[in-house]
Amino acid sequence: MRNFLKRTVVFMLCSTMLVLLLTGCGSSKSGGAVSGNGVKILMTIHDDTDTFLNTLIEAMQAKASSSGVTLEVVSCGGDSTVQREQIAKASSGGYDAVICRLADATTILQMEIAAGDMPIVFVNNEPSADYLKADKFIYVGSFEQDAGRYQAEYVWNGLGKPSSLNVIIMEGMKGHAAVPQRTNAVKYFFLDNGVDANIVFCDHGDWSDTVAYDKLEMFKMTKQPFDCIICNNDPMAIGAINWLKDNGYDTKKVLVAGIDATDSGCEAIRSGDMFMTVLQDTVGQGEAAIESAVTLAKGKSVSTLSGATEDLKYVWVPFVPITPQNIDQYK
Repeated sequence: MRNFLKRTVVFMLCSTMLVLLLTGCGSSKSGGAVSGNGVKILMTIHDDTDTFLNTLIEAMQAKASSSGVTLEVVSCGGDSTVQREQIAKASSGGYDAVICRLADATTILQMEIAAGDMPIVFVNNEPSADYLKADKFIYVGSFEQDAGRYQAEYVWNGLGKPSSLNVIIMEGMKGHAAVPQRTNAVKYFFLDNGVDANIVFCDHGDWSDTVAYDKLEMFKMTKQPFDCIICNNDPMAIGAINWLKDNGYDTKKVLVAGIDATDSGCEAIRSGDMFMTVLQDTVGQGEAAIESAVTLAKGKSVSTLSGATEDLKYVWVPFVPITPQNIDQYK
């Protein structure tokens, strides 16, 4: 993917034809086009090599293009101090709003202080609701618990709705806000449905196929039986599939579930190696983030946007479970 480090992308509304083309191809759940003429937005990210974030940025670029927005994307290289400085400079540098993928979700208050009167739309790494503020400091994303619930539901059904089962859970990066939400949703689904789910192994695979593979090699020494591997994202699911194959397991019988509906994840579903994944609508999130930032920059309420919560702190973009039966509709 392209490196977006300190690249200023200025998009202007060129023609009615371009508007129709881009808004027609988008998957935004927020409704009609937002006029962002004259609005200047900074997006600060933690990592300019992250595949998901670069896809998110591309979606924002397309939405900015159709809305007349000036969008600048910078990376803080995972350094929260640098990120705070970027936001402070934006506040005094003529920007109207910030879209922020927090390097560390616990630093949200520092970022808000740096922003001053400028609104912030947080994305991808959900901060505590205690520090969000209606129509000023909001979060745009997908409700993480839904992803874990879909995984558990589909895997349980795929195994024939057993009264008990042995589960491996591969978690993402320690400290990422989505990790406990996705994992706990899996556990609560089984609990709520009276299923005796024995979590035989649960460890951080750091969103990585190779790390997940290595962790499963460690688990192998316990010689415990298992029925499924539920992963917080697709790359870890791919690592789990590779490990299963290398150790003689049948991926048609040991079910693997992921999240994100990446290209490799969808290929694995089509081949029958991955049972299901959950689409995190990256395009929808990118478009909703731009629409939210423009709305707040103009002093308006996100209540006009689809997916906005009553407390005006969130704009949710739904997750979609992806299986062999519906994959062609989405990928």
